[in-house]
Amino acid sequence: MAPKIQIALDTLDGQHALDLARLVAPYVDILEAGTPLLKSVGIDIVRKLKAAHPDKLVLADLKSSDVGAYEAKMAFEAGADITTTLGVTTLATIEEVQREADRWNRRCEVDMTGVADPVARAREVKSVGVSLVLYHRSIDEELTKGASWNDRACQIVNDLTALGIDVSVAGGVDVEKLPLLCSMSLYGIVVGRGITAQADPAAAALAIARSVKELWLA
Repeated sequence: MAPKIQIALDTLDGQHALDLARLVAPYVDILEAGTPLLKSVGIDIVRKLKAAHPDKLVLADLKSSDVGAYEAKMAFEAGADITTTLGVTTLATIEEVQREADRWNRRCEVDMTGVADPVARAREVKSVGVSLVLYHRSIDEELTKGASWNDRACQIVNDLTALGIDVSVAGGVDVEKLPLLCSMSLYGIVVGRGITAQADPAAAALAIARSVKELWLA
């Protein structure tokens, strides 16, 4: 099965986010209200995305680090299908987000940015009911340390999928990176700048959708 395509809407402008979502919606499966967007315009952007695109999954990238159930409830009340917490926070917070997700029949995603051993942490969060994790290669590390989708990163992702949980990947993914990932059984592929920073975001999203279909369903 081909992975879902997730667009990371990380603009600080709510109307721009809605405009981008409208352009790319035919080619993506998940609309992500990115952390910068949520910080800039608030949780209401989740309501607007879901109202405009009820057939799409909407992810609120809250990256909750405490009061997990409280923040998760806010996201789900606004219409989010998925909300996020951090792998580096306490297991208690992660468990609270997952418990709230279960109450709403929605999903909690644990973002593994900064986690020293993502596979070990994924085993821990799986033990409290989490079924979706994000291997998120840091943009700051890419820009300042030259981090890339190398063999080690790909091996970590393969090890995560071997745990029997859903795994999404993010961080500098564009159409040229997809062949590096196509051997992996992924839940989702998160694309930000590879779509939103392009001159024609709709055309970029279409190219990624076509490439995903060709690579994973070949």
